[in-house]
Amino acid sequence: MAQDDTFADRLRRRRFLRLGGAVGAAGLAGCLNQGELQGETDDGGDQTDGDDDGGGGGGGGSSDPIQVGTAIPFSGDLSDFGEPMLNAMQMAVEDINAAGGPLGREVEIVDEDTGTDPTQGVNAANKLVETDGVSGVIGAVSSGVTISIAQSVTIPNEVLHITSASSSPSISTLDDDDYVFRTRTNDRFVAKVMARIIQEQADSAAVIYVNNDFGQALADTFEATFEGTTTATVGYSSGQSSYDQILSEAFSDDPEFVAFAGYPESGTTMLSQWNEGGYGGNWVLHTSMLSEDVISNVGADIIDGMYGVRTQPPTGGATDSFVSDYESAYPDTDVFSPYSWNSYDALVSYCLAVHAAGTTDSAAVKEEMRTVSNPPGDTYSYAEFGDAVAALDDGSEIDYSGPSGNVNYDDNGDVASDMVVVEVVDGEFQDQEVIPADELV
Repeated sequence: MAQDDTFADRLRRRRFLRLGGAVGAAGLAGCLNQGELQGETDDGGDQTDGDDDGGGGGGGGSSDPIQVGTAIPFSGDLSDFGEPMLNAMQMAVEDINAAGGPLGREVEIVDEDTGTDPTQGVNAANKLVETDGVSGVIGAVSSGVTISIAQSVTIPNEVLHITSASSSPSISTLDDDDYVFRTRTNDRFVAKVMARIIQEQADSAAVIYVNNDFGQALADTFEATFEGTTTATVGYSSGQSSYDQILSEAFSDDPEFVAFAGYPESGTTMLSQWNEGGYGGNWVLHTSMLSEDVISNVGADIIDGMYGVRTQPPTGGATDSFVSDYESAYPDTDVFSPYSWNSYDALVSYCLAVHAAGTTDSAAVKEEMRTVSNPPGDTYSYAEFGDAVAALDDGSEIDYSGPSGNVNYDDNGDVASDMVVVEVVDGEFQDQEVIPADELV
């Protein structure tokens, strides 16, 4: 690879599943919930007695490897994301172990397939926690699977849980006793930017949302943020052949805009029927709709002038180095996901917290998650685990910032990212404005 290749050049050569970006699958992945995938989930059982690395165990004086579980999809609708996420975590393991590991112990990943399914995800997490006795869990991708795992397994068993891909605002309000964190941005920020786009151009808007936790939470945030008149808020079910009734209800009071929070399959059908019905107005689309497939399926002439919102991809030396190292480590893998850098950061921030806590006991580790990843403190970045641990041993404060950018966990365990306003111009999604995260928190 040439030395002067840019980050963007390298990504163009790889099938890039872009977080909050132009490939709708990435936006879709983090917001799918139980209702989209499967019905009710089974409850997880109580944690059985395990080794010292269990969620409630100690582990400070052991020399055994620290096992971290990952419950991510290697099958099902979101299976594309599993391998690149696991690859990134293995890169983190190599960096961590090369530096001596947290507490002087090596780290091992124990992976289980969620199958993009809540029930299978809960079963996978139960195995990780109850049978394997992992110290913490990273996963899943679908928000619905993540919520099921959290409510049925990790929270009741008091095992620290980090998701590097799920975006639903509902995760922020889980009754989790601070055991659940995430390194991907909350969709609450997307809803706020959608409201901002519309109120800068119009006085009225309707909301059309997929009728599940993700869609409802986005609709609620939009309504609470939008300063104009919300003329209608209409939920829909996926998989319908006609959305004429939904469109008629949404446009009954002639809104100037529609804020759409849904998925590509339904969204493309709805946009085509909106055009055929001559309803008028304009649309602001959720991240999951920002796909070239959506433009080609709906028609560039129809979708031109519409807006969307996505997360600003990280930039800088740490991100560039990570992508370069990923490509060197996995040259035969044609999929790169930004959940990869989020997954790397999830594991590193967890292991730094373990070292700071002096134990793998999740009750103690959770108290250190913000200590090692938030200001104040000297900044330590990609492949600097050893230096960060040495600083902790010297009694210094540290602030971990990795390939995904700052990993500053707020009171809900969330991180914030800058957001990008996108407009469809001549059949392409073009960035128009970057909105800093601190304007949206």
